[in-house]
Amino acid sequence: MHRIIPTVAQAVTYLLCLSSLSSAPGQEPASVLLGHQGTTISVAWNHDGTRLASGGIDKTTRIWDPATGKTIRTLSGHTNYVYCVDWSHDGARIASSSYDGTVKVWDARTGALIATLKGHVNAVMGVDWSPDDSKLVTGSQDKMVKVWDADDGTLLRTYKGHTDLVISVQWSPDGKYLASGGFDNILRIWNANQSSPSREFAGHTEAIESVGWGSNSNQLASAGRDNTAITWSLETGKPLRTFKGHTKRIECVVWSPDASTLATGSQDKTAKVWNAATGQALSTFRGYTHPVRGVAWSPDGLSLATGSDDNSVWIWKVER
Repeated sequence: MHRIIPTVAQAVTYLLCLSSLSSAPGQEPASVLLGHQGTTISVAWNHDGTRLASGGIDKTTRIWDPATGKTIRTLSGHTNYVYCVDWSHDGARIASSSYDGTVKVWDARTGALIATLKGHVNAVMGVDWSPDDSKLVTGSQDKMVKVWDADDGTLLRTYKGHTDLVISVQWSPDGKYLASGGFDNILRIWNANQSSPSREFAGHTEAIESVGWGSNSNQLASAGRDNTAITWSLETGKPLRTFKGHTKRIECVVWSPDASTLATGSQDKTAKVWNAATGQALSTFRGYTHPVRGVAWSPDGLSLATGSDDNSVWIWKVER
C-alpha cells in the first residue's frame, strides 16, 4: 500500500488508518492519499484514470497522481468549503462548487482559474459537466438548479421546483435531461434544453443526498438520509429496486462505468458495491474512522476512490 505523509498531523491520520484497518482483515486500500486539512467531501477521476481530484472543507481542490499518491497541484480560491468537484469529459478543466456560493472553473493542467460563476444566493452543493463540456449544471441551498455556459460563465437557465435545498445534480449521458435531489425528498427530472416543469419521482422518506445516471440515459439512481439507494424507471417514475444494508444515511451513489454495479458511501463509515440488477451487496469496504462522504469509480471500473471525514482519499481495488 502506497502512502504519502507530508506533515505530523497527517501522520496521526495515517496511524489511525492503520489502527482501524487492523480490525478489518483482508481489506486494505491500495493507496491512502493525505494532504487535505479537513474532511474530504468529493472525489472525481479524470477521463483516462491518470489523475484524481478531491475537494474539502479546507477550501481547496487537490489534483493527485493516483499511481504515486502525490499531490500534483492544489487549487485555492474559494472562501468556504469545496463541496463538489467534477472533471470535464476531455480532462482539460475541473469545476468546483462551494459553500461560498460560487462555482470555479480551473485549467486542469496549469491550475489557472478560468472563470467564476456567480448567481446562486447560497451555498452551491452540486456541479456537473454536460456531455459535450459546453455547459455546467449546479444545485444550491437556494433551492435552485441552474445551467451555465461553461466557456464564458453566462447563466442560461434557472429551474424552480424544489421546496428545499438542492444537494446533488447530474446531466444525463445523452444530454437531454437533468436530475436533481435534495431536502424535499423528491428526485426531479428536468428538460435540459428548456425551463419546463420537472417530473417528480417520490420514494425516499428523507432527504436525497446524491443522484446519478448510469452509462445510458435509462439508468438513474438516488440515495439519501433514509439509509437507502434506489434505482428508478424513467418511464413510470417508480422505484425499480431499493438497496438496503447501510445503517446510517448514504452520502453518495455512483454507477460503475459498465453500469453493472453501484457504489455507495455512508455515515456508517463504510463504502459498498452492489449488483445493480439484483440489489445484492457484493463488497463492503471497512476501516474508516469517520463517515464516507464521496465515492468515484475509475474509468476502467477496477478502482474505487473514497473521501472521508478523516481528511484523506482512499483508493480501493475492486474485484470484478
